[in-house]
Amino acid sequence: MNLKNRKLFVPLLALGLVALGAVQLFAAVTESSTNVPLAIPDGGSVNSTLNFSVAGTITDANLTFSISHAWDSDIAISLTGPGAPIQLLVQNCGGSADNFTNTTIDEDAGAFPCAGTAGPPFTGSFQSPAAGTMNAFDSTASNGIWTLNAADDSAIITGTLTSWSLTLDGAAPLPVELMSFEVD
Repeated sequence: MNLKNRKLFVPLLALGLVALGAVQLFAAVTESSTNVPLAIPDGGSVNSTLNFSVAGTITDANLTFSISHAWDSDIAISLTGPGAPIQLLVQNCGGSADNFTNTTIDEDAGAFPCAGTAGPPFTGSFQSPAAGTMNAFDSTASNGIWTLNAADDSAIITGTLTSWSLTLDGAAPLPVELMSFEVD
């Protein structure tokens, strides 16, 4: 093999190995929990897990969930990832109104309407209204067990965590032409 062909072959081989290797998080990937629906007990909480299979370093994280409950302000939502501590994302929002329907916590979205005309059923994308933030998961590993905790702080009305998913985004690797390959 001459030098010119070798210089072309090595980057193509490297690209092929990357393509055939483990799946990596380079763009937005959404995975959903499979152990829902789960009843949220009165005055208690329930944990649902998601084993995120795609590996990478997170650059943006968004949580989407649906809960049926007849008194939204009783509900608190927390999320724990494999590389970050628990984040309290929603608490005491919505008063006596009902339900969270495809609610997305996205720190790039507008403010969460805990009170006001755009209240429950909360549908759409909002920043976390509680003490935690989805940005806490940035720069951590994506793959592994994620746990969503849905808590009910009252003993009068029950609810159900009907679904939840994570959309995680990661940085792309350097293009092949920017990588350095030495061939002797």
